[in-house]
Amino acid sequence: MPKKFFKILIFIIVFVFISSFTALIFADETTSSSKLPDDVANYQLTSADKVLLVEPSVCYITSIFYGYVLDPWTNQWSDYYYEAFGGTGFVVNPQTGHIVTAGHVLDINEAEFKYDLIYAYLMDAYGNAGQLDDWTDADWNWAYENIKVEGHEGPPYDLEVYVQFNTAVASQPEGPGKSSYLRAEVVSMSTFEQRDIGIIRITPQTGRALSSAIIGDSSMIEIQDPVTVIGYPWTSDIGQDNTLNPTVTNGTISGKQMVGGTEWIQIQGDVRPGNSGGPVLDKNGNVIGIVSAGTDTTNNYIRPSNDIKTLLNVENKLGMVDEEWKTGLVMFRLQHFSEAIKHFDAVLNLSAGHLLVMEYKAKAQSSMGQDKPLVQETTTVSQAETTIEQTTATPVTTKASSKLTTTVLILLIVIPLVLIIAIIVIVVLVVTRRRNQPPVQQPPIYQQPVPQQVTAKTEEEQPKGEKEEKPSEEKKEEVKFCANCGAKVEPNQVFCPNCGNKLK
Repeated sequence: MPKKFFKILIFIIVFVFISSFTALIFADETTSSSKLPDDVANYQLTSADKVLLVEPSVCYITSIFYGYVLDPWTNQWSDYYYEAFGGTGFVVNPQTGHIVTAGHVLDINEAEFKYDLIYAYLMDAYGNAGQLDDWTDADWNWAYENIKVEGHEGPPYDLEVYVQFNTAVASQPEGPGKSSYLRAEVVSMSTFEQRDIGIIRITPQTGRALSSAIIGDSSMIEIQDPVTVIGYPWTSDIGQDNTLNPTVTNGTISGKQMVGGTEWIQIQGDVRPGNSGGPVLDKNGNVIGIVSAGTDTTNNYIRPSNDIKTLLNVENKLGMVDEEWKTGLVMFRLQHFSEAIKHFDAVLNLSAGHLLVMEYKAKAQSSMGQDKPLVQETTTVSQAETTIEQTTATPVTTKASSKLTTTVLILLIVIPLVLIIAIIVIVVLVVTRRRNQPPVQQPPIYQQPVPQQVTAKTEEEQPKGEKEEKPSEEKKEEVKFCANCGAKVEPNQVFCPNCGNKLK
C-alpha cells in the first residue's frame, strides 16, 4: 500500500509540473497577443465617448397596473382594466440583471386607480344606455365605497413590469400578458415620499447580454458641474401618442435641497416625463443620480446616487459587452477600423440587438479605405550614441527571446516550489507511517516457568473400574538437580528448596 501511494504521489507531482509548464507557455502567448498597443492603451476617452459607453445600459420601462371590477348588481367579475405608465432605467449588474429606476414608475395611487377602474367599467356596462346620466357625486361615492376592485391574487391590484433594451424607438406593451418584451420582477421599492428609488430584475438571455453603468459618488459633485441625462422622454404630442425615442441632453448642477429629511439635487436641463428613473451622468460617465421630479422643463430634481447604494444589495460592475464595446470604440477613434470591426462583432455575438455597435460597425466598414494597421513602435538604444532612435513600426507581436526569458524565470520559481512541496509531503507521510506502526514486543528478562510433565500412572495408582490407557509412547520423567548443592528439585521450581540457589 505505501509503495502504491508513493507512485501516485510522484505521478501527481509530475502532472502538476507539466501542466504548469504548458499553462505558462500558453498564458504568455495569450497575454502577449492580447496586449494593446500604446496608442490604444493610452487613449483618453472624451465626455461624448463616456456617454456612448453608458447608453446601451439604459432601457425603457413600462408598468401595467390592472384589476377586475365586481358588478354589485350581477355579482360577476369584469374583464381586466388597466393603466400603463412609462419611465427609464439602467442596468447596474449585467450578470444578475438588476436595474435601477424611479420608485414612482413602479407605484400608483391606489385610491385613484380604484376610482378610474370603477368609472371605466360602469361607463362601459351602463353608460351607453344612459343609466348613469343622472348620477350625482353621492352616487359615485357610493360606487367607490361598495364596488370591489381586486387583482387576480387579491386586492389592491396586479402589476406587470416590462423592459425594452437597445431600441431606436420604444412603445408600451398592450395590456397584461400581451407583451414580447422582457418581463421584470420588483425587487425593492422606495416610494416618492421617501427616496423614490425602485430596483427591478430581469433574467439575462442568451444572445441578449446586458450592458451596465457604474454608480458614482454623489457627495463629490459641486454646483455648476456639467451633467448628462439619458432617457425616453415624451417630448411632444407625437411622442406621447406614438413610440418614444431615446434622447441625450446636457445640463448643470444648480443646487442641493433637503425635503422631508431626504436630499434632492437640482439640475438645470431639459428633462421631460418619461425621463423618470433615467441616469444622470457626471463628466466621468458615472451615474450621480436619477431623474425624480420637475417643476418645469428646465428646473428638475434628481435623487442622489448614494441613496441608490443603500438599496442596492448587489455588486455594481461592468460586463464583457462593455469591455468589447469600449475597446472597439477606441479602435474606431484611432482609425484602426479592421480591428474595431472584430470587437464590434464580438459584441454582436453577445448582444445581437446592440444598436450603437451596429451603427459604428457600418461606419467602420465604410471607412476601410483609411484603415490604419494596428502597430506598436519600439525603441532601441545605440551603444555609440546617447540619443534614442525610433525604429520602424512593427506589428504587435512578442519576441521569442523575451518570451523564453520570462518563461525560464517563472519556471525557476515554480520548480523549486514544487520540489519543496513534494519533500514536505514525503516527510509528513514517513512520520505519519512510523507513528501508525505497532511497537515491537521485547522478550521478558525473566525465565518462564517450566510446564509440568504428565507422568504415567502405575497399576496401583489407577482406580478400579478405570480402563487402562496405553500411550503410544512412554513418557519419561525428567529429573532436575540443583547445580549448587546437588539436591533434587521439582521441574517447576525456580529456586532450590535446600540452598535457595536460583535454578537455570
